[in-house]
Amino acid sequence: MQNSLTRSMKRYDLLENLAAYQDLDGIILDRGRFDELNSDFSPYSEAKFEEYLGYSIQSFPADVMAAGTVTGSLPSTLPPYFKLWLEFRARTIHNFMEKARTRVKAVNTDISFGVYVGGWYASYYGVGVNWASPDYNTSNDYSQWATLKYKDYGYADLLDVILIGAYASPTRVYGTSEWTIQGFCIKAMEKMKGDTKVVGGPDVGNGDWATSSDNVVNQAITQSVDAAINSCDGYFLFDMIHLKKKNQWQYVKTGIDDYLESFEN
Repeated sequence: MQNSLTRSMKRYDLLENLAAYQDLDGIILDRGRFDELNSDFSPYSEAKFEEYLGYSIQSFPADVMAAGTVTGSLPSTLPPYFKLWLEFRARTIHNFMEKARTRVKAVNTDISFGVYVGGWYASYYGVGVNWASPDYNTSNDYSQWATLKYKDYGYADLLDVILIGAYASPTRVYGTSEWTIQGFCIKAMEKMKGDTKVVGGPDVGNGDWATSSDNVVNQAITQSVDAAINSCDGYFLFDMIHLKKKNQWQYVKTGIDDYLESFEN
């Protein structure tokens, strides 16, 4: 326990040191999440969960999650504490983000504080993160896994900006649902309730982006600018080294030029 507390303190110290760096505009956190549903069921986490509940569990982890449970494909019957376990995990990440923001802003109130998350909110419970606004009632749309209190641990209101990984394939740029670039951005904006600025974009170097034909990918890069920036507050892509290796920056530039030109017409 002491080692865990020491590591946490060092992380906050690191953020304070970064915030004090001259002319730094912002800090964006990544990997602020659990490593999927199988992480973690340590004695430390068990004790913290029981502390959160206010009582002991008779059978841990069997009463929390059945072996082999997979994110996005939950069984119809869940263990009695499964949803409360997800609530507890979301609270854990929320509280970390709250403390991190406080420490950063204590050093520099003008610095932007934000995070990167994957846009697939419908299954992001697997990593213990509720990146929506606390005003978004998760249980209305996802009652299978979200408690009524799950919404209280949405952390969008703690952020100045959030990067949404709209990591759909290059053949799924436009649409209104998850697993389209545009849809990821639209859904994220709906869940933010205006709490923070949303910047979305594709992963141009992995998955289907790495194996599809150049013509398909090049066109998708240009279209991704339009799909994201007109559906949320900004555009990013992951990551620029892929553009450099394949000499594809020109297709991003075309998308940006088209966007800017739309203001002139």
